[in-house]
Amino acid sequence: MNAALDLLIERGAAGTSIEAVAQRAGVAKLTVYRRWKAKEDLLMAALEHARNPDTDADPAGHSIDELVANIADLLSRPRFRALMARVVGASVDYPHLVAAYTKRYLRPRLDALTATARQAVAAGHFPPDTDPGVIQDILASAIAAVLLQQEEVTAAQIEHRLRTLLHHIGYQP
Repeated sequence: MNAALDLLIERGAAGTSIEAVAQRAGVAKLTVYRRWKAKEDLLMAALEHARNPDTDADPAGHSIDELVANIADLLSRPRFRALMARVVGASVDYPHLVAAYTKRYLRPRLDALTATARQAVAAGHFPPDTDPGVIQDILASAIAAVLLQQEEVTAAQIEHRLRTLLHHIGYQP
């Protein structure tokens, strides 16, 4: 899994092959093919393997402040940003991989983010007419912008940017 993940980060989905993964892992190709019939299956397994147990906790019930801090911490990790940029980049050539990743990992987190936003609106942290989907869109767009950045960015910088964006749509901690 580590060999597949390393190659995915270094070369992208198109530049990763089962043969290269086997070579990097120091095993025979047949060993890899026995477990995964297709490269997309292997790459999805590598993405599942890469998931941080800290990020697997259900984000529902977190406050907006906790959510922002968690997002900022995760996005400040260069390896995570590189991996996510590779996943996004694979969407044209490997739509099934990206669809599976979205279904298993991304969509549940976006749904939980919307639920958290809905709770924050109900608690009066946003103006009463704030659409929770807009909060999700703003945070998701900001996350995408960080993923596209080439320079290093700290968790504090990301957190400040996210809080500034939320403040502009009326967030009151």
